Amino acid sequence: MTNCSIYQFNAELKGYKPRMWRRFQVSEDISLARLAYIVMTLFEMRANHLFDFEFKMELNKSKLIKELGRENIEIPRKFLLNIIKIGLPDSETNELDKRIYDFNIFDVKMKHFITPMMPKTRFTYDFGDDWKINVKLEKIIIDETLSKKDLPRVLKGKGYGIIEDCGGIDGLKSIAEAYSEKSGEEYENYCEWLLDDDIDLASFDIVDMNNRLKNIPRIYEKIYDSRYGSVSVCHDAGRLRQDRCAGDNCTGKHNS
Repeated sequence: MTNCSIYQFNAELKGYKPRMWRRFQVSEDISLARLAYIVMTLFEMRANHLFDFEFKMELNKSKLIKELGRENIEIPRKFLLNIIKIGLPDSETNELDKRIYDFNIFDVKMKHFITPMMPKTRFTYDFGDDWKINVKLEKIIIDETLSKKDLPRVLKGKGYGIIEDCGGIDGLKSIAEAYSEKSGEEYENYCEWLLDDDIDLASFDIVDMNNRLKNIPRIYEKIYDSRYGSVSVCHDAGRLRQDRCAGDNCTGKHNS
């Protein structure tokens, strides 16, 4: 059984209605990169794009005024927010672009940046489609009945997740509208592209998702490691395809 703390999160896809969200738990000792792979799995992201985390750290106003050597100065709140970005290194040089990022995501533990005092972060995936997931720490608990093998796990959620390379939130809304009407040229085009004539973006299969959380984050870890190192992913890429087909009947569809 686990002796470490368990972090419970709520994560929500920004900008989409009806809400797509997940409540899930992870072990406290995971890396920030592993948290990214878990979030990607939860929202049907396929590990085909770059990603990063953004943290807003509020500076101490009294300390800042003292350092400036001026009293009774009015400091706008935006100047008290220090934005910290944590992302991937360059795939060719393995060097971090310091103009964009403060930390390499492979070097950071989750618990060092997500705390009760700083519970929120924003995860961005695919800088073209620009999917943003607002992630918030709800609580930290200790459950001696759980082992690390039981984590991560999702407790509750709504909505399917994203459709890769569909054009972001607007594209997802267009897909939802087309499949609700089930007719017309746009619907036919989506059916041909997605190889599915009955996608339900309101569905969420929690049993299937918990099964996939056992394997897919680890596979994603090897996929991204391979882009910045020498890890081979041939075997696991095949395993990933099998896992997806088993859960989605090879269509990307969840059962309600």
